Amino acid sequence: MRYLSIACLMALILCFLSDVVYAAINKPKATPSKILQGSGSIIGGVAGKGFSLLDLRKSQDIKHKVERVVFDIGNLQGRTLKGLPGYYHAQMLQNPSRLVIDFSQMPASKVNAHEIQKRLKGSMFIKSTELALDPIDQSLSVVLFLKNNPKAKVFQVSGVKNTSKVVLDLTL
Repeated sequence: MRYLSIACLMALILCFLSDVVYAAINKPKATPSKILQGSGSIIGGVAGKGFSLLDLRKSQDIKHKVERVVFDIGNLQGRTLKGLPGYYHAQMLQNPSRLVIDFSQMPASKVNAHEIQKRLKGSMFIKSTELALDPIDQSLSVVLFLKNNPKAKVFQVSGVKNTSKVVLDLTL
C-alpha cells in the first residue's frame, strides 16, 4: 500500500511538472501575417481538441477599395474560444483566381454554404464561394473565387473578450 501511495504521488508530480514545462516551452504565438498575391500561402493557429466555425461576416470600404472577411472560431461544442484559433492554411491559387482556407480539426460549422454565399454577395473581390466539410479529416475548407486580382492578408486574432478569429483583408 505504501508503494502505491508513493507511485501515485510521483505520477501527480510528473503530471504537474510536464504541464509547467510544456507551458513554458510551447507558448502559442501569433504568426506574422503575409500579403498574398497571385500565389502563396500562410499558416497559423494552434492544435486543440477541435474547433467550429461560429460565424462569418464581411465589411467593406468602397472608397478605399478594402474588404474584410472575419471568421469567428469557436470550440468543438460551438461556444466562444479564448486564445488563438485552431490550425488554418490559407493559399492563393490561380486559374481560376481563388483563395482556399483550410481549417484543421473543424468538423462543425454554424454557417452553411448558402449562408456564406449570401453574406458575401456584393463583394468587391469575391465572385463566388464553396464550403466543404470533410468528416474523415474533420476539416472545413472555404474556397473564395476572386475577381479583380486582389492582394490578401490573412491573420489571426486571439480571443480575449470575444471568441478567436481568422481575418482576411482584401485590397487592390
